[in-house]
Amino acid sequence: MANSMKWLWEYRKYVIIFMTPFLILPLPLTVNTSEAKCGFVLILMAVYWCTECVPLAVTALLPVFFFPMLRIMTAKQVCTQYFSDSTMLGVGGLTVAISVEHWNLHKRLAIAVLMVVGMRPALLMLGFMIITAFISMWITNIASTAIMLPIVHSMLDHLIKTEAEEEEREQCGATLQVHKSKDGFGNIPVEPSPEELLQAEQRRLKREQKYLSFKKGMSLSVCYAASIGGTATLTGSIPNLILKAQIDKIFPENGDVINYSSWFGFFFPNMVLMLILCWLLLQFMYLGFRVKNTFGCGMTRRSHDELYQVMRHELRMLGSMCFAEYCVLILFILLVLLWFTREPGFIPGWASLLFNQEKKFVTDSTVSILITFMFFIIPSKFPRCWHAGSLDISGRSEVKIPDTLLDYDAVEKLLPWNILLLLGGAMALAKGSEVSNLSFWLGQNLLPLGNIPPVALSFVLCIIVTMLTEVCNNAVVSTVFLPILASMANALKIHPLSLMLPTTISSSFAFMLPVATPPNAITFNYANLKIMDMVKPGLVLNLLGVVCINFATQTWGSAMFRLNEFPAWANISTGTELI
Repeated sequence: MANSMKWLWEYRKYVIIFMTPFLILPLPLTVNTSEAKCGFVLILMAVYWCTECVPLAVTALLPVFFFPMLRIMTAKQVCTQYFSDSTMLGVGGLTVAISVEHWNLHKRLAIAVLMVVGMRPALLMLGFMIITAFISMWITNIASTAIMLPIVHSMLDHLIKTEAEEEEREQCGATLQVHKSKDGFGNIPVEPSPEELLQAEQRRLKREQKYLSFKKGMSLSVCYAASIGGTATLTGSIPNLILKAQIDKIFPENGDVINYSSWFGFFFPNMVLMLILCWLLLQFMYLGFRVKNTFGCGMTRRSHDELYQVMRHELRMLGSMCFAEYCVLILFILLVLLWFTREPGFIPGWASLLFNQEKKFVTDSTVSILITFMFFIIPSKFPRCWHAGSLDISGRSEVKIPDTLLDYDAVEKLLPWNILLLLGGAMALAKGSEVSNLSFWLGQNLLPLGNIPPVALSFVLCIIVTMLTEVCNNAVVSTVFLPILASMANALKIHPLSLMLPTTISSSFAFMLPVATPPNAITFNYANLKIMDMVKPGLVLNLLGVVCINFATQTWGSAMFRLNEFPAWANISTGTELI
């Protein structure tokens, strides 16, 4: 029996792969409706995604096979779902992130900001959190965590070394003074007494314990700030893009309600609020929130100067900014400006002015791909035609043409193509649910939830999603839940965004377990944390995140998106015809 259980555990991946379809096969065979057939595909993909027995991107391709075979959609209609406007937006955003990482702009920015913020314990943690969150708004949270953690640990190692040397120097000086006063002839004993050795050992243990707690708090602050920062921009996290794509697919007449500027206007204040609460929590748990020690008196002047010199050394190691870095920075700023000014909402954007109110011609993906194209045509070095190159064998000068800011080989290796397939799978699944009337069926069966106040319903859904994200990929949770929430909102005649916005962000607030997000896993291994080191603050942050996002939804979110009204574009009909 024991051997059989061991064999099943070792082969659990194959057991799930082959047993799941057979276990749910009675659903389409006995019911034999379009809703049941689509439900079969939905359940199968959800199980594969949650268990990751098959790579996420490969599971996302299942609709291409199942939907035509089950006569839900034709193969041509399914395949067109895999490259949408949101997919192109993701391609552009990820390419810009690759260019920023390629030229080390994020590291230069991080060190410069830390030098400005200061080296006091509380300000140091706050500085790390601010810069990590800012970087995570534009590049992946994995990269922002990976670049910041070594800087954190390098600074703390220098800090503990400096404090130990200074304490030893002061103690030696005090010991010498005592011995001088006891010896009238000026003879100084060199051997410390047992009491002095015991006191020195106690001080060392106390100092190491203090810095161990400090290192845990600083490491977790980086990890959590990376996840929080990704919620502030539309391209900062995959669930954000999935929500944008789902809204555009399920509610095609929504009038571009979710774009870069509207997303930032709603979620940036929420990100700031979460960062402040996270900072206060970690200060209280790992540093002890005492104003005198926290804001400067706990660090000696010499330690402060040592840390400042470490940062200056790191900055010098990067060298001065080159022509390529300036170009990447300018293109990055231009991209953000074009995103925000395309359709800001409170004034006509450049899209309305250029196309005479026909805003549908351009979207955020238009700008994204335009800037992406620029990275492949701008040279990485300033061309100087009058400079001679190297000489060939015949003595003639060779002109070396500089590379462009990005080359396709680098992008091909670094671009996470699996994310694009995952987005496509989410779109195909949403469209299949709509065409098969599964969405309508789910919405009708969720009508009893109309007796629950929308605020309470949103709160409960956010808690469920947050806890699920601790053990499942957040992109998977968003993909499965969002079409259901759209159907629920349509059936209950409430604004879809009142449920879809908070649950999407809740899927990014997974702070408890190392397996919840890549930043958690990186930090857990790099900082040698224990499970409880992450669970204790993570549970509190999960709950704070649910409260914060629901507070944001019911206050400024309600005013921005008119969430108290049921919009006309959300009143979707059943059996929508495919285009």
